[in-house]
Amino acid sequence: MPQHRNKTVVQAFNLVPVVEQALSDRPKTEVSCLAAADRCMYIGTQCGLIIYYQVEENKSPLGKIVYQSKVKGRIQLGADKRKPVQQLTVVPHQKRLVAMVDGVLYVMHMSTLELFDTGQRVSRIQCYCVNECRSAQTSQTASSTFELILAPQRKKLIQQYALSGDKMVHLKDYTLPDPAVTMARDGGSVCVAVSPSGQDDGRYVTVNIHENGKIMDLVPYDSGTKPIVKRTNKGEFLVNTGTFGIIVFASGISKRPPVDWSRMPPSAATYKFPYIVAWSELTAQIHVFNILDQRCVQEIPFPGGRFLGDLNGKVYGGMDRSIYVLPYVPLRDQVSNLLDRQLVEEAVLLAETITAVEAAKEKESPEAYMNEVKQRAAFIYLGNGRYSEAEALLVECGADPREVIVLFDDLLPAASTFKSKGNKIHGIPSIQALATVGQLSLVEAKKFLIRYLKDVRTTPLVQGRREDVDTSLVKLLAEERSSSLIPYIENHDLYIAFEETKAILDKYKCHHALGLLYYYSNQASKALNIWTRISDEELTDKDFPGFGYIVDFLSKYTVEEVVFQYSEWALKRDEELATNIFTERTEQLNSDQVLKFLSPFKTATVSYLEHIIHGQGSKEERYHTKLAGYYLDTVLALSEEGSQSSMRLGAARQKLLEFLESSSHYHAPQLLSKVQDSDLHRECALLYGRMDEHEKALTLLAHKLKDYKQAEEYCRLYSQDRSRQYRQNLYQTLLRVYLLPRDKDHSTLIRPALSLLNSHGGHFDGAQVLELLPPHYVS
Repeated sequence: MPQHRNKTVVQAFNLVPVVEQALSDRPKTEVSCLAAADRCMYIGTQCGLIIYYQVEENKSPLGKIVYQSKVKGRIQLGADKRKPVQQLTVVPHQKRLVAMVDGVLYVMHMSTLELFDTGQRVSRIQCYCVNECRSAQTSQTASSTFELILAPQRKKLIQQYALSGDKMVHLKDYTLPDPAVTMARDGGSVCVAVSPSGQDDGRYVTVNIHENGKIMDLVPYDSGTKPIVKRTNKGEFLVNTGTFGIIVFASGISKRPPVDWSRMPPSAATYKFPYIVAWSELTAQIHVFNILDQRCVQEIPFPGGRFLGDLNGKVYGGMDRSIYVLPYVPLRDQVSNLLDRQLVEEAVLLAETITAVEAAKEKESPEAYMNEVKQRAAFIYLGNGRYSEAEALLVECGADPREVIVLFDDLLPAASTFKSKGNKIHGIPSIQALATVGQLSLVEAKKFLIRYLKDVRTTPLVQGRREDVDTSLVKLLAEERSSSLIPYIENHDLYIAFEETKAILDKYKCHHALGLLYYYSNQASKALNIWTRISDEELTDKDFPGFGYIVDFLSKYTVEEVVFQYSEWALKRDEELATNIFTERTEQLNSDQVLKFLSPFKTATVSYLEHIIHGQGSKEERYHTKLAGYYLDTVLALSEEGSQSSMRLGAARQKLLEFLESSSHYHAPQLLSKVQDSDLHRECALLYGRMDEHEKALTLLAHKLKDYKQAEEYCRLYSQDRSRQYRQNLYQTLLRVYLLPRDKDHSTLIRPALSLLNSHGGHFDGAQVLELLPPHYVS
């Protein structure tokens, strides 16, 4: 006999003796079949003997189930004592026992074993079956009839009989394609294994006795295979094809993949959800298959096996001389056993099956049970370093994240009130302990925890637990110096234990993060103190964005006292960039106050003035005059430096001229006093123009600068949007400047005058022009 390695995964069944050495007085016979009802058990033997036992079920002091049996009667059936009892059936509601020996059907009293004359001899029977539908069994009363389906030997039919009291009554026959070998019934459906015919294999069919024997062809079975038919559920049967065990509906449909038992061909099989229990004489074992994944999950040694069946709701097995019951381990106990052995996938699969069944039966809390199983499974994965599987189950089962956090030393805040369930859901002492013995990597475990906490911290799982979760997460990120620490603090509404977090950030020199912690705790001054120290290189932190970060922060911060306090430091460090504190603000400060503050910083003052004039559109004279004054001072200072600053001087003068030309809000006399004695003639001209002293302005342009084009442009500029008379006067003034110089240093400018007249003749009064022109030009 082939030897098979025990491959038990699930402890679904045990093997418990019920009757041992039942035939000790008859050494040459063995068990052939079995029947049971309530406390009554009937053993059929290979020599036609039926032994009736009364069986008591009790519990030992250790809580184990034990059985005590006592012989209550015996009966020998059949003339030839070498013929076995082929089938036994108890009919409790009629107190009858039905037996078949050598193809003959016997009916007797189930207590006295007294034989009854049924009124007709039923013989030459191949097999019989009864209605195994639970509703039919429970609805029967003492007065109701009991139906049997008989299969005569070598005949292509089955017969329907009714047993009522002592009498057997033939009801109807149903045709088969070939003689029956074995069969089983559920309600109106009879599943029959018909014998092979000629070269054809045998096959399974269903006969619907409620529809006049309508036949449905199911599946074939290999020749040489022992056919098996066993009812599993309503309208559903287990059949043996030789290679596979198939659960098929009476309609011919199979909704589950088949079980491959080709290496352990069964001699008998039965069903106990979610398992097929099969006994193989070849392997001398009972094999338990899970119909959910079709795997063999348990093997039980069964030497000398003679019988296996589901009787009275229990699975029984008969060996040569002993009877055993296979108590079904409750499904939840099976799941717990699988988890204890760290068979996680099997445990979760079985638990999901339990949950689906209990939900269908509307039992309470199947979801809570499933979550409990997944939580235990998740911690098994975690302890084995299977982090992605652990996280998935933790989220699915809605586990309290603190149950994971508490496994890591010193992460939960000291003030946390959390009480762990500990050993009730896992056996992990701590992650550090597992890392110490090399079971997992502490670094990888902490990376997992960071991912997990980030994923769940915004979900309902963290409701009421935010401080514990956020504080733990910040501690982990700080220790790892994670690049996500800063964005995390910046972008989340944190609930943290402040003092502990501050200590951790300080310990791991996360200075910028500490500054952010202060800021989000309404301590901006302390935050700025840290950031300025980093910028001044008193502290180091690669995560600090740099000086510009402080400038940007101050440009948005609304507490003026703090803004001015740290702006002075910023201006001293980088005056140009620090000006952005005031020029890019969303909340405006008092401009006069800012200018007073900026007065020691010329560059910043000029930039701020440009901002309030050009950016904010201010028309305040004092601001325009102040800005023009700064531009003028710059030009004068560069003029004194000589040729080395010629390029800078050109740019400065251009800026001053553009401002003097574009702005009409500065106080020209104040500026003129600074420039009157210089050689900045164009600037003087513009200032005279703003004072409406056009003749002085045009004299400078025409005689000092000899820039006749600019003189004409001056007239155009200052006459724009003015009256016709004003334009005539302005152009007439320029012509007079050209033709009537007021001192000896100024010569007459005839050529520019004629050009002016040719270009802008429409702006002149002819009579006044004739008065100005020299006589020889008029004649």
